[in-house]
Amino acid sequence: MVSQSSPLFFKIKSRIGLRNAPIYQTEFNIGVEDGPDALLSQNFLKCFPQSPIYSYEFPRPEDIAPSYFNRALAKSVVECRNAINLLSRPGKRQVVIGGDHSVTFPSVLAVMERLGITKEMGYIQFDSHGDLNLQATSPTDNFHGMYVRALVDHFDIPEIERLVPRKLPTNNLLYIGNLDLDPAEQAFFQEHAIKTLTKIDLMERKAQSLHRLGLFMSQFQHLHITFDLDCLDRQIAPATGIPAADGLTLEHISDLFNLLSKHPSFSLDVVEVNPRKPGAQQTVRVAQEVIKEFFSI
Repeated sequence: MVSQSSPLFFKIKSRIGLRNAPIYQTEFNIGVEDGPDALLSQNFLKCFPQSPIYSYEFPRPEDIAPSYFNRALAKSVVECRNAINLLSRPGKRQVVIGGDHSVTFPSVLAVMERLGITKEMGYIQFDSHGDLNLQATSPTDNFHGMYVRALVDHFDIPEIERLVPRKLPTNNLLYIGNLDLDPAEQAFFQEHAIKTLTKIDLMERKAQSLHRLGLFMSQFQHLHITFDLDCLDRQIAPATGIPAADGLTLEHISDLFNLLSKHPSFSLDVVEVNPRKPGAQQTVRVAQEVIKEFFSI
């Protein structure tokens, strides 16, 4: 695999994964689709003068007839995946900036198609949630809480299931963060022994955690890393969909970034910043720091 050093940014403006309010929330997280513009500000992009930027915008969920929703979702996912691969360039790392977390679905599909890999790809999700529900088990019927299940297991929305003919093995998954899982997700985690690194692991067993991460990374030709800002404590990143009451801090995970950035081939998503919420300026700044950490800026 050719080493890649500089990012190629994709602004994926999306709220399509949020047909309804997120779990435990009363608002619809309107504004998360503006996250890419807020993060990739002119001032921030001075750090990456040689990095191209492309955009794709999903339709708003309220503009889609309920009877057509799954077809519209699948159609937009395919368009987004194809746009990423059409515009990707050798020697550049794919960096997707969302948008709600469902943008990771076309982001991963693009990597799988472009590199022709499934078993050879490790998937690392920084998050406070599993996003592993079936539609039948989802408490919200929001795709942003289901898309990982579609990548790794038979999925109960046929239009989405057809997009993933080859699944990622569940052994290729690693979650980092304190996970608040729905009952069906808990059962899936236990059945498949999904790997995790929690805040306690990172605080009390830091060296062991880094060793575990290194062993995980070494198995794979490519890593896809998706970073949901709600893995961070709400005092640090309040302007996100479901702010975490006891989340991570950058001090907990900066060593992980340093290790991950050394992998010769990785792609990255940074998602779920809502610039319309209180604390937006601080949250945007933290998200920008995350991106810079991966590129040693």
